[in-house]
Amino acid sequence: CFHPASHKGAGFDAIFDPFVARVRRVLKDAPGEALLMLENSAGMGGHIGSKFDELGRLLKAVRSPRMAVCFDTQHAWAAGYNVASKSGLDDTVADFDKHIGIKLLRAAHANDSKTELGSAVDRHDNVGEGLIGRTGFTNIFKHKAFRDVPFYLEVPGFAETGPDKKNVDILKAIRKEAGVRP
Repeated sequence: CFHPASHKGAGFDAIFDPFVARVRRVLKDAPGEALLMLENSAGMGGHIGSKFDELGRLLKAVRSPRMAVCFDTQHAWAAGYNVASKSGLDDTVADFDKHIGIKLLRAAHANDSKTELGSAVDRHDNVGEGLIGRTGFTNIFKHKAFRDVPFYLEVPGFAETGPDKKNVDILKAIRKEAGVRP
């Protein structure tokens, strides 16, 4: 799972062809059937891939069955996708499906957000402690698009040492409250 890149002020179109060529090279050189997953970005500092249309264009250009997407909840929120509300999440998933295709959603990073919706700032918070909140994560777990998707933590941790048991337990409790199997 990786973030696409930063255009460093040159714009998305300027880095499009070189990015596609490099990803094709990585896939060619990668052993076996290794899956390469693009992760949506928050949009900070010229990073591409904060909007699903950009990720979709990249995936369509690479044209490989070994490509998929890892959906980062905080990055989506920071990019302006309201994943916390039911209607906002429905709109987010519809946009994802339109530009990428829901079948390419293969993993998710469960991160709450320290920053406002649409801030373009990548600042993770512990699950349920940020602006997405427990209700937002309940909505995410209940949504059919995320029902069979594995979730991975990328949180600061309550002791600021990274993912911890408390975050795992919170995520599991929210998932259980949402009526989703572990």
